[in-house]
Amino acid sequence: MYQESQIKHENGSYWVLDTKRSYEVLAAGITHSVTDSAYSHDDDGLSIAIARCNYLARKDRTFKRS
Repeated sequence: MYQESQIKHENGSYWVLDTKRSYEVLAAGITHSVTDSAYSHDDDGLSIAIARCNYLARKDRTFKRS
């Protein structure tokens, strides 16, 4: 099980988890979260994961307004 301290970023229904091996972008669901993508466990991987998280959240907001 993961700890709250492992959450590195949240935006809407998406969040970035530090698994200690990689940074995973997850989408929150009704009963559980699903991994969208995973990136290397370094500074570049974290910045890409955050960018992906923000992109997915922005895409959701745009889609819901349409």
